[in-house]
Amino acid sequence: MDINKLRTKLETNIVLITFQSLKSGKIYNREYTLCEKYMAVPNHIKAQNGDKLICYDVEFQKWEDLEIDSIESFVTVE
Repeated sequence: MDINKLRTKLETNIVLITFQSLKSGKIYNREYTLCEKYMAVPNHIKAQNGDKLICYDVEFQKWEDLEIDSIESFVTVE
């Protein structure tokens, strides 16, 4: 999976990310973004690196950090 492509998509779109919870082992599908027009709170995330991806959960209107290795797939929604 191309994490740089995912980061680029998140900056301008809503992206459906499929990932495995590290706590429960369950598979989740959640919509995330880094684009301010889809957020209820401003985006202060400008550059990311390391093993976590910080992104905004569109439905629950909160920030989350996803372990990059837990991400199975992604698709652009909007």
